[in-house]
Amino acid sequence: MNPTISIIVPVYNVENFIQPCIESILNQTFTDFEIILVNDGSTDRSGFICDEFAKKDKRIFVIHKENGGQSSARNKGIEAAKGHYIGFVDSDDWIHQDMYNTLYTKAIETDAEITACNLMQFSKDSTGHLYSNNTTDELFDRNSAMHELYLNERLTFSPCNKLYRKELFKGIRFKEGYILEDMDFAYRIIHQANRIYYTGQAFYYYRYNDQSTMRKDFSKKRLDEYEVRENMYLFYLENYPSIANEVYAEWFLTGLMLYINMDKYFKDEKNQYNYLIDVDRSKLKPLLFKDGYNRKKKILLTMAVISPKILVNFYRLYWDKIKKDL
Repeated sequence: MNPTISIIVPVYNVENFIQPCIESILNQTFTDFEIILVNDGSTDRSGFICDEFAKKDKRIFVIHKENGGQSSARNKGIEAAKGHYIGFVDSDDWIHQDMYNTLYTKAIETDAEITACNLMQFSKDSTGHLYSNNTTDELFDRNSAMHELYLNERLTFSPCNKLYRKELFKGIRFKEGYILEDMDFAYRIIHQANRIYYTGQAFYYYRYNDQSTMRKDFSKKRLDEYEVRENMYLFYLENYPSIANEVYAEWFLTGLMLYINMDKYFKDEKNQYNYLIDVDRSKLKPLLFKDGYNRKKKILLTMAVISPKILVNFYRLYWDKIKKDL
């Protein structure tokens, strides 16, 4: 008989963190699950630790594969999953003992294909804070969820604070070889669902990782962000045109951030990347007069409408002061 939930854990060189991660899953009050540990070519003791856990609990299955990245590992887990629902936990994080009991119970009660919870983020000094200060529970339909998602607040791009009905994965996988694969995955799979439930309770505990691609020194690999944001905008333009301008603004601001970093780290090449601050003013102007739209974004976009070069200079001077509110 197949388990109710398949929990997929991509594993790569996390020998110092994998044990508490697995133990937090095994300690769930909900017990009808399988754990699929996908060892993505680890060169430390991570694979060995996974195998040792599998010997002790028949619900644990280990897949060893050549290194292909987190998306590749997650996709391998999806292919192997036998559960009616699928969840993801990153191997350097851990979860509250009631996380899957709550998410599954709410999925049944509300007939939601996706259930999500708030996250608790832990910084390098182990200080924890809520990812979203909005702790209101809410049941979204598809349209309202897609309106919420692009803000990356309550319905975050992360797949790890969610439980998905397995049927949603028909034709949906994580894009391999890219950063921001979570964002690319998030809008495509939520578009497949009719009902999405969110609880403001923080059941997922996210550990700061200064080795992640997004926190390492800037590299040209970060230009993937621009393409992912562009694809997201085009998707919204086709399927959710009423908020496509807001998604376009996020794409533009991402390009602006990337351009400033190219100027900083690859100054001699920056002229090749002027496309990063190309702007379609017709898409930004309506946002300048939209009620409820972020005030600081309005200031930035007003400058972009006047001159992207002026905005670049403003960003250089004031980025540290404004980034927390964007």
